[in-house]
Amino acid sequence: MAHSVSFVKTGVPGADTMLNGGIYPGSAVLISGPPGSGKSILGMQFVYAGAREYGESGLMMAIEETDMSLSEYAASLGLSEWDSLVKRGAISIVTDDYFSRLDLPGSLEGIMNIVTHTSATRMVLDSMNLFKYYFPDDMDRRRYMLKFIRILKRRGITSLFVSEAMEVFPRMELTDEMFMSDGNINLFLSRAGNNVERCFWVTKMRRQSFNMKIVPMSIGVGGIEVYPEAIPYSLSPEA
Repeated sequence: MAHSVSFVKTGVPGADTMLNGGIYPGSAVLISGPPGSGKSILGMQFVYAGAREYGESGLMMAIEETDMSLSEYAASLGLSEWDSLVKRGAISIVTDDYFSRLDLPGSLEGIMNIVTHTSATRMVLDSMNLFKYYFPDDMDRRRYMLKFIRILKRRGITSLFVSEAMEVFPRMELTDEMFMSDGNINLFLSRAGNNVERCFWVTKMRRQSFNMKIVPMSIGVGGIEVYPEAIPYSLSPEA
């Protein structure tokens, strides 16, 4: 007998339309893109919407930010309740402030402990560089990432992993993370002449249907908005 699934809403206007309702619960989804494409913003919107709109606590691991810079970043995006949600514990944050208090081995052990005992049902890791810091060896890094994803799945946590793309569209480098994750969402910058657009593209989602069209997106007050019915001008035949 078929059973209904309550998909996890991203909180990003238009994105859930492309995902046919949201993200399958417990999935680990990779968010890839070059600098400036909106990856960190998408992650912040995901945990913010969960805590503010859906009553789902979130864990934000922003290893290259501080508590203060993350707060300022949220304010600049118009996520006005970020600080109050953090203060209430609806959003838990792990930033460089956490790492500066511990040596590297202690930090890694601490992160595993946080994930194992968190009550959050949404998590963002920004960025996957964390694994490169600890595991220069490719095989060790792959093994640990798989272990980390398994822990998240056992706890029923829907997670977003932010990854820097080393190539720009359409020359996208394939990485281990793309194969290990349940889903891949690509944010990229597309250019036609002197026009540059931000684009949103879902290329993989296990256990669910999704729209694979490349569509434009914007970043403004409130964060990212995706336009499911539009065609990026830079990718149109007239461009």
